[in-house]
Amino acid sequence: MNLFWLIELCSSAIILLFLIYKLQTSKSFRHLDGILKKRLTRPINGTFWSIIEFLNAPKLIAFWDTLLAIFLFFNGSIKKGIWVLCTLAFTDLVGIFLKHTVKRKRPSENKRPSYSFPSGHVLSITSLSLIIWQIYGGMIGISLFFILFTLWCLVVFSRIMLKAHYPSDIVGATILSIFCFLLAQPFFS
Repeated sequence: MNLFWLIELCSSAIILLFLIYKLQTSKSFRHLDGILKKRLTRPINGTFWSIIEFLNAPKLIAFWDTLLAIFLFFNGSIKKGIWVLCTLAFTDLVGIFLKHTVKRKRPSENKRPSYSFPSGHVLSITSLSLIIWQIYGGMIGISLFFILFTLWCLVVFSRIMLKAHYPSDIVGATILSIFCFLLAQPFFS
């Protein structure tokens, strides 16, 4: 642990707690969030976004994460494989806990019975992207970053275009994922 890690960890925790507080207490914040969601949503063909949604569902991300861990196990990186599994599992558990604690309803256009905050899709893809970057970023370089960032952007846009989440759900999921990833960092080496 170093000072920079501690600053990142505390900053992400403060931003996340502030966002949760505003969602719980500020009607004007929720109203502005709804206006932003409406401005970002455009009438489009939802088939492409539905495919992106399916390919990046949290359960499927857990499958990809498990494949990565198995790959690492077979290449002799047992500790890294366990870290990969534990990091995503911890992040998903915290996300589920927050969903059932905050209990934010989804946008009115979306009839899913689950809660909206934080976005499980964004939470999972952010975690998996950070994990992959941690393991392979140094070897593959900037091209891997652009691939992961593009995939992340597609998932983010799918959540908005399919009217499944508010922008704050996506921001919250991203920050939560970063926070959980930072908590798991000391166990990577």
